[in-house]
Formats: sequence, structure tokens, C-alpha cells
Amino acid sequence: METNRLIDGLAEGTLSRRNLLKGLSALGIGVTMVPYIPGRARAAGQAVYFTWADYEVPELHGDYIKKHGAAPESSFFADEGEGYQKMRAGFTPDVAHPCSYNVKLWRESGLLQPIDTKRLSNWGDVIGSLKTIPGTQHGGKQYFVPFDWGNTSILYRTDQVDIKEESWGLMWDERYKGRLATFAGANETVPYAAVYAGVDPWNMSDADLAKVRALLEKQRPLIRFYADDEATIEQAIKAGEIVAGSTWNSSSIALKNEGIPVKFMNPKEGIMTWVCGLVIHKNAPSLDKAYDLIDSMLSAEAGKFMIVEYGYGHANTKSFDAAGDKAIEAAGLSRDAEAFLKAGVFSNEFKNRDEVLKMFEEVKAGL
Repeated sequence: METNRLIDGLAEGTLSRRNLLKGLSALGIGVTMVPYIPGRARAAGQAVYFTWADYEVPELHGDYIKKHGAAPESSFFADEGEGYQKMRAGFTPDVAHPCSYNVKLWRESGLLQPIDTKRLSNWGDVIGSLKTIPGTQHGGKQYFVPFDWGNTSILYRTDQVDIKEESWGLMWDERYKGRLATFAGANETVPYAAVYAGVDPWNMSDADLAKVRALLEKQRPLIRFYADDEATIEQAIKAGEIVAGSTWNSSSIALKNEGIPVKFMNPKEGIMTWVCGLVIHKNAPSLDKAYDLIDSMLSAEAGKFMIVEYGYGHANTKSFDAAGDKAIEAAGLSRDAEAFLKAGVFSNEFKNRDEVLKMFEEVKAGL
């Protein structure tokens, strides 16, 4: 289904470059892809950046390109689980791009080295609370440089959905059976189900987990598909295949720019908030260039692009001045980033991670 949608959108000229890249990545097809081969040669000696699609664009690497004469090599993963497994199998990038709740696992697996923030000229401008996210420091050392942040919520068609108040309950609304979609990853879907159930997503007891499972089982027959990426959800909303789906801030920006009547919900139970960032592989072959890449992505210029084009927040406080009030409002963000981040349900690591992942896979499989 995803392959056909990509082909049709490309043929009709309705598929944007960012959605094409997202879709290709989800299907395991890389653009300027670096093979996952341990010890492989590196073209032109550039740093290798292991990330999601969309983050390889030159606007995010401007200072690096100026200094080294070329962009870093980019290699893509569809989700962090895939990225983690490929690095454990021997793939050795210089810089990788996980979200904060994965850092502890990656560090404990021996994949990361501590980061010397004194080597980052933009570190002093990073939002204070993002420097000390639980799990991103160990033994007094920093293992994670925050880069982008935003929300997971429901994007819905305002011309096709009738709601009295914004709530995660829309994802269980029988009126829209077969016209809803959600992410296939447990880290995205299980937390909002837990919030809707009234339990702490990150510290679920066995009883809490059973309660959340029952909700997800109730949701399953209402779901048209589980998506690996937001581009799939965006294209389905645009085409009218679905009327609502869980996704990220950037989806709202992308569809509004195409004239689609959508709204990114602020659920009464709480919007989900996440922070992703940059880590350095323990055996990074190009360490100096790894630091140059991270510093370039922390610049206010990179942050302006992130806010204006993708609708995500950026770690550099100066990015908001660079972007301006109009772009900040369009993205649904705030100049008071600290208050904005505290207002959401902040993503964390599941206490019983293996049980949660197993449960969600069983629900999706109908077991």
C-alpha cells in the first residue's frame, strides 16, 4: 500500500520531496545511502550521520559544509529500533540521531562515547532543561546533545471530523472506524493510550499494562493502518483515506502549506512531548568532524530552518528570534520554550520496556 501511494503521488506531482524521502526511508530505500557495512570506506572523508529522513538537508549542516567543502554522508533508519540493531551489528557512524529516551539503552550497550561540550561553540545557547534530561548523562558526563523537539498528537481534518472537545478519545471514536491511523512504534502509540487510560506511561504496573492493552485491542479494528512514518499518515489524510491520525508537528505544517484543512490537536489529557538529539558513536572514525557536524546543527540558522520548514522546536534559544513570531505561531510553538516543554507529557523510557514492546506487537498482530 505504501509503495503504491508513493508511486501515485510521484506520478501526479503531489508528493513533496520531504514526504518522498520519508516514505522511501520507511520502505528501506535510502537516498544518498551509506551501506551498513562495518569498516567500509568513506567517500571524501566526510563524517557519517545516521538519522531519520529529512535531516540530511544542507540547511541543517551549513557551517559544516562551509568548513569541509561538502555535506556529511547521511544514512537513514526508519525508526530507532532499527538504528540500534544495525549499530549493534557493527555499523559505525560518527553521529547518530536518537530521541532522549533511547540514550541510556544505547550507552549501556556500549555504543556511545561521552561528549565534550566545551568543543561545541553553540552549547551555551542550548535551552537549560534540555541539557539534563534523565538518562542522557552518566557519571557526570554528557552523552546527548539535544537538537529538535516537538509533540505527538492527533492531526485531523476539520472539514470531516466533528468533535466537541479535543481529546485522545478521537482515536477510539466508532464514527470514524476504518478512517483512523496511528504509528506502528510502541514508543509513539502506547504512551498516548496510557495517558487516555489515566495511567503513567513510563511506570506501568501489570494492572496498568493490562488496562492499556485492553484499550489498544479496542482500537485495533478502528485503525485503517499502522504507519512507520508520518508521511504515510499525511498522504492518507490529504487523499481523504483517513480523517485523523497520530503524528508530529511537521505534518500540520506540510498539509496546511498544501491547503488541506487540518488541525493539530491539544488533547485535554495532555499532549505528548519529545526531544531528539545527537550522540557520538564510541568508535567514531571522524571524531573532529563529528563535533563540527553537531555544532553546525546547533546553530541558530539551522534552528530557524527547523522551526519554519518543519514546525519543530530547536535546542538553540536564539533560533526563535531568527525564525520570528509568525513562524513560531504557525508551528504551534512558544518563545517560552521551557514552559512549553513542561506543559506536555514528556517522553521517557518504559520501566518495563520488553513487556510493553511485546504487548504492542501482539495487539497489532491480533493475538
